[in-house]
Amino acid sequence: MKISIDATNIKAGGGLTHLKRIIEHLNDDDVQIEIIGGDWIEVINNYRNVNRKILTSPFKSILKQEIFKVFHLKKYLYTSDIAFIPGGTFSSKKLKYVSMSQNMLVFEDNERKRFPLSFTRLRYYLLEKLQLKSFQNANGIIYISNYAKNYIENKYPRLKSKKSIVIYHGISDEFRQPPKVQKNLESYSKESPFKLLYVSIVNYYKHQWNVIEAVKQLKKNGYPIELELIGPIHSSLKSRMDEVLNETNKYVTYRGKVPYDKIASSYKNADLFIFASTCENMPNILVEAMSSGLPILCSNYGPMPEVLKDAGVYMDPTNPKSIKIGLEQLLKSKNKRKEVAEKAYMYSQEFSWDKTSEKTFNFIKAIANEINKN
Repeated sequence: MKISIDATNIKAGGGLTHLKRIIEHLNDDDVQIEIIGGDWIEVINNYRNVNRKILTSPFKSILKQEIFKVFHLKKYLYTSDIAFIPGGTFSSKKLKYVSMSQNMLVFEDNERKRFPLSFTRLRYYLLEKLQLKSFQNANGIIYISNYAKNYIENKYPRLKSKKSIVIYHGISDEFRQPPKVQKNLESYSKESPFKLLYVSIVNYYKHQWNVIEAVKQLKKNGYPIELELIGPIHSSLKSRMDEVLNETNKYVTYRGKVPYDKIASSYKNADLFIFASTCENMPNILVEAMSSGLPILCSNYGPMPEVLKDAGVYMDPTNPKSIKIGLEQLLKSKNKRKEVAEKAYMYSQEFSWDKTSEKTFNFIKAIANEINKN
């Protein structure tokens, strides 16, 4: 079976990692893949059953890109038995395809409102219309958490009649390490502090400011802690971050964007992980922390409890006091840290790219076969 994959808007980040991993872990000689995209798909190797259709001319500007997607993309997708649209924006009433949901900011109105009135906020609104149309015309939909499936289908009940499946993303082995031996808080000092880590883009719905405020209060109370923040920053927040770091630079470090293959070492050097996002589809970063054997203080917003289950301490990321209370609970109790870290590590074994790849392509094949029968 030949499957065409639209990678025209899968240019970086988690989306490209997902696409790269499911193709790398494909173990089905009956599947032939053709990926259509720009030079960013060069990171995906040409395996024996994978052909990359790398185009440059259509992506020299946003205008050219959109013209290509509207008027020319279909002819590339029509060459296969079925198309896979991981970006979730392509739509056609004639082409057989499976669409995918990867970004909940597109659908969650309250989370979009955390952004100031801007092009970014408008863009998410427009993407909701595009993705809804893609889902409505699709022959099948892949969701990456039960939370996302339930939220989107409750908002748009007509989608409940669509063939769909929930397939979690996998996790790379370089993050895996057994939980560390936990020590009493008295073992740490100003010279050898307890290391907190938060990896995520600095953005309005990630609440790094509230985490910093909680850490600030704990430092005032004498706790020997330091915080490391890793991730690119939304351009409108850079000056705010600079201002905060000027005040807290003795115990808060912002490293900016770190290459994906270098992040694993930060997990391995940390003592505790914080995840304070209020909007996720499938929190890959949370799973990375779980597989790194870290005790975790986690947002109580969905889908985080679906993924972490009882393997963490939960807090309200919009409330610095709630974050402070959760941190204090973990800092004071090495037994609690040990308990949640061991559970999180055990649960992380359920996430693998082999499983993700197999389930993804089996679902796409099943949809294609069902269409052919009819």
